[in-house]
Amino acid sequence: MVLQACTLSSIERTITAPNSIKWRLMATLPAPLQEVYPAVFDGKVYVAGAFEKTAPNLAVLAHLSASKNTYVYDVNKKTWEFGASLPAPRHHLGLIANDDVLFAIGGFDATKRDAWQVKRTVFKLDNIHNTWQIGPELPIPMGESVYGVINGQVHVAGGRTLNDGQLSDTNAHWVLKGDTWQQAAPLPIASNSATSVVVNNQWYVMGGRINAKDFKNLDTLWRYDPEHDRWHNLAPMPQASAGLASAVINGHIYAFGGEEYTYVTNSRGKREMSTRTFDGVWRYNLMTDQWRTESVPMTSTRHGLGVVSLNNHIYLLGGATQAGATGTTAIVERLSLQ
Repeated sequence: MVLQACTLSSIERTITAPNSIKWRLMATLPAPLQEVYPAVFDGKVYVAGAFEKTAPNLAVLAHLSASKNTYVYDVNKKTWEFGASLPAPRHHLGLIANDDVLFAIGGFDATKRDAWQVKRTVFKLDNIHNTWQIGPELPIPMGESVYGVINGQVHVAGGRTLNDGQLSDTNAHWVLKGDTWQQAAPLPIASNSATSVVVNNQWYVMGGRINAKDFKNLDTLWRYDPEHDRWHNLAPMPQASAGLASAVINGHIYAFGGEEYTYVTNSRGKREMSTRTFDGVWRYNLMTDQWRTESVPMTSTRHGLGVVSLNNHIYLLGGATQAGATGTTAIVERLSLQ
């Protein structure tokens, strides 16, 4: 079913810059979404299982609930369509495409009583049957993780899991071989809300935060070498960020936005949490191991957004303009580099 309400015309906004970054507003998502982990599958952009804005009586966290919906964007028609519903609602659900199968991994279920029920489930969608099937469960529940396909195998690392019944950061790293998850070299730091890309079968993981250290943001960039099952530390990001997103285009890694939680002491001597979101665009040169901050930022601050690259463009999907569970948006923008 094509979502006719979402077929608004593209509105081009050109911003003059040395590297000719061009932002174009595309057809909005069918609903405001954040904590989006999208994927390109069968030539289209897939979004499934996020925090979706809903009616107040259905919300479990601020104005949000975990979504069962799958939304599919056709870049040629510039329209959104309904895909097959997930077997269960999820937020922070990791989508990753491997040839003719789309995986939806881990994430959280949510109720009014507990909005952070981390899961081991794996769902699979192929391009023949328009239904999600049950895939091989993760060895441990994982959400807010990073996902990649290396040498034809699906990898999952980091995020949050359960320890003694409590949510905590993990550095676990699993690779799906056949229908069995096997351990691989753990991330050097247990953390969540990072972002990652795969380039030439090397996995780059950047940013994130450590909840146990007062939600400290990370500026780290790690590269996983599958041949030696080893992580390498690369140049730090210009800005420590969590809840950011990334993609690869023209041989460069681009990272976008994110959020930060910090504790400050107020005038009464009590600790309070301060938050902010970022509008930064950071570019990493794979050849020189150097970052630069682009002169043209995002059109607004945003965290929990999804990012994919397709047909030499980068698409930014949804997210929230404020840290946490408020300010959720349905915006979709396309970034072109000339």
